[in-house]
Amino acid sequence: MSRPAVIAALLLALCLGQGGDGAAWPLSEGDVSGNRVAAGKGSFPRWQALSLATEVPLRWLVALPPHRLAAVDREGTLWIFEVSRAGLSVAARYGEIASPDGPPAVVRLDGEKRGLALVARDGRLVVWSDGALRSYAVGAPLSRLAAPTPLILGSAQWDDLLAVAADGAVLLIGNLPSGPRVVSRVDARALPDARITVADLDGDGIPEAVVLSDPTERYAHGALGDGVEASSVTVLRLSPSGLSIRARHVVLAPAVIEDLVPILAPVGEGARPLVVVTRSSPQHGATVVVLGWKDRALQPLAEGPALGQGQHWAHVLGAADLAGEGTTDIVAVRTPHIGGVLTAYRRRGGALVPVAQASGYSSHLFGSRNQDQALIADFDGNGRPEVVLPRQSREVLVALELEGGRFVERWSLALRSPVESSLVAADLSGDGLVDLAVADRGLLHVFLSVR
Repeated sequence: MSRPAVIAALLLALCLGQGGDGAAWPLSEGDVSGNRVAAGKGSFPRWQALSLATEVPLRWLVALPPHRLAAVDREGTLWIFEVSRAGLSVAARYGEIASPDGPPAVVRLDGEKRGLALVARDGRLVVWSDGALRSYAVGAPLSRLAAPTPLILGSAQWDDLLAVAADGAVLLIGNLPSGPRVVSRVDARALPDARITVADLDGDGIPEAVVLSDPTERYAHGALGDGVEASSVTVLRLSPSGLSIRARHVVLAPAVIEDLVPILAPVGEGARPLVVVTRSSPQHGATVVVLGWKDRALQPLAEGPALGQGQHWAHVLGAADLAGEGTTDIVAVRTPHIGGVLTAYRRRGGALVPVAQASGYSSHLFGSRNQDQALIADFDGNGRPEVVLPRQSREVLVALELEGGRFVERWSLALRSPVESSLVAADLSGDGLVDLAVADRGLLHVFLSVR
């Protein structure tokens, strides 16, 4: 299929009903908004605990339907695990074929057939399906620090991919089942380890892609893997002629965007997704900032209080109705490396006001690119989601629920050693209930909800 035909098919699919509420272009499992909120309900604190020893600590975990987990360890080995009530087992293992810096993406290859897409150390695209592993030169080397973002075409039965190239371009990769190749590119000056997220920002039914861009070394903190941070947020559009830059929001020096994953979610009034990121500066430290589409541009709409000191970070986890009252709260952990304060922000005009806080939690390991060690889901099935994250020791997972204006611990899980991997919330057993998976330094743990 030609480039215009691919883009036109994508636009047609979106206009036929896959746009709108931030669930457009959904992942085969989950969505591409960056919002770390999982659907479904569980039975916690009633669960069945499963564990399996691993030779090397697992860094990234993703759910692979119907009953599998995929993982990449810190040496770049790809693991496929089978999940059942009887236990966990290794279905396949491929030694050191992946870059350990970005997670694999679950993709749809043909009808309901699922596979994985990931970036190899040499920048090639690796696709796994049904026990077969294939490597492709797609026309441009990919950034080994980033991960592809799947886009489901309504008129086709497979995913296309958005990816960051080694030179900072954003690529649209098509023909995934039989021979992936670049069908469009735009020089977005993307951050090398940026994660592209997608939602309909302007409400026209056609979603935009958002990527952090314009790398700079002017803020020497290194909390997210290196001394390179973004100085802008770029919005991309699709048209029959290909990808193009629609808008760019630039932060003024010496501030930076100290983030890898822009979160796209409704915040405050209205259902239109907004962009939530962390802005940091040497004078003021981190500030949670909300950007929105206004007057054909991406503009600041609201921000929270600054932490007041440089080298202090705020990790935005997502946005959800924590209280079950129809109001979306932004959830973040302030200073997750030093006494972490779990904070719920509520938008009031141009301000993000902290409405609940709880100290002693972590959501991120300093120097890691893994921002997925916390999530939000209704694990106990009471209609209100819990925030699940490690305590400061990182050896215990805790679920906190917002009740009466304060965070209350509902349940906890003691691990054998500190959290190493991303957290996964998904139906791993096929019973319709949400389960939890996490790896510490020596074990893969799966906690299955029970009826």
